[in-house]
Amino acid sequence: MKHIDIVILGAGYGGMSCVTRLSRLFRRDERVRIHLVDRHTYHLLETRLHERAVRKSEITVPLARFLARRPNVTLHLGEVTRIDLPEKQVELDFGITQTSDATARRLRYDYLVIALGSKTNFYQIPGLEEHAFQLKELRDSEMLREHTERMFAIAASESNLNRRKEFLRFVIGGGGLTGVELATEMAERFDVLSEQYHIDVSEPEMVLIELSDRILPSLDGRQIARSVEAMQAMGIQIITNTRVTGMEERDGRLLVLRDPGEPIPTRTMVWTGGIRISDLIRRSGAETGPQGRVVVNEYLRLPLFPEVFAIGDNALAINPASGAAVPTAAQFALQQGYLTADNLRAVIHGRTPKVYRPRVLGEVVSLGKHLAIGWASLPLGTRLNFVGFLGSLLKRAISEKHLLLLWRERQNWSGHW
Repeated sequence: MKHIDIVILGAGYGGMSCVTRLSRLFRRDERVRIHLVDRHTYHLLETRLHERAVRKSEITVPLARFLARRPNVTLHLGEVTRIDLPEKQVELDFGITQTSDATARRLRYDYLVIALGSKTNFYQIPGLEEHAFQLKELRDSEMLREHTERMFAIAASESNLNRRKEFLRFVIGGGGLTGVELATEMAERFDVLSEQYHIDVSEPEMVLIELSDRILPSLDGRQIARSVEAMQAMGIQIITNTRVTGMEERDGRLLVLRDPGEPIPTRTMVWTGGIRISDLIRRSGAETGPQGRVVVNEYLRLPLFPEVFAIGDNALAINPASGAAVPTAAQFALQQGYLTADNLRAVIHGRTPKVYRPRVLGEVVSLGKHLAIGWASLPLGTRLNFVGFLGSLLKRAISEKHLLLLWRERQNWSGHW
């Protein structure tokens, strides 16, 4: 019996939706072997990293829980170091020096799904990558949370007023979804830390810098105004039409350089201003576009390598209705993952795959732990706008729905035994 090996690179939103559905679709087909590759033993709820940056919120789910009772899925823990499209294989670094077996580092495939996610784009801004925090991995949020508390602890015993201000001044670059959610979560946390370290609540500063003329471009003007009002009520200073031009150490001080405006002295800068795709994909020979995203056709397949699919942040998917590139967002990664699983079954069975047509479900922005604002799509092209505590409940419900959908795939799979 000739086996069919399907390899999924990445256990993010797109990768997990794809692998769980694939496992169910091919549960009775012993020819198909599914391989999931990731560096971590857990699935990260990346849209909730801002929560972990201020409190010990549980935002990971062990992969073993999803893959239990799925004998047709093999988990490979390792770093993808090379994608060889012509030879149909990927190379992995398992981080284990005891083995020198070269074959253990190669994984051959008949079909490949690239779902490796994205990295922070520092745009070659001088000093930014060296001095700024980012928010893409679990360890990023934990490092930021520990650093923030450390700044309050140091400030509490600092007698020099200027240095004290620097320790208590926090700057975020980027006024999109991640930047705003992080700024509001941290601002709420300031009150708790101020009380803990006997610091006046008026001392901590949160500064948000945005290049364009407004924050949260996915919301309408009225919702943006309400968001700005809520953020200013938290004491957040919003600076728009301003470019971060660099970071540098000067006379023992860390400065955020901007244009226009004077440098901002601080000990904490978090950069959320953009993403890029790993150079690994470009080196594979795949055609790439803006941000290094892989050019795909209407089925999310690489035109020159039809056995390869790209989804999520990695895919430069085009909305056939508008002709515009599909944004990088969890909702689209999930849709693409499920569709790719369905299309893989269609291709393997000799049927025509389905065209990818993105569905915009809405946008929800949390403004702290108990407040959110956004909109949801309704039938006939209408939208439901919401703000307040109801919005925060909806934000959490969306995250829980994602997990429930993955569990549903698991239950449907198990129910056939």
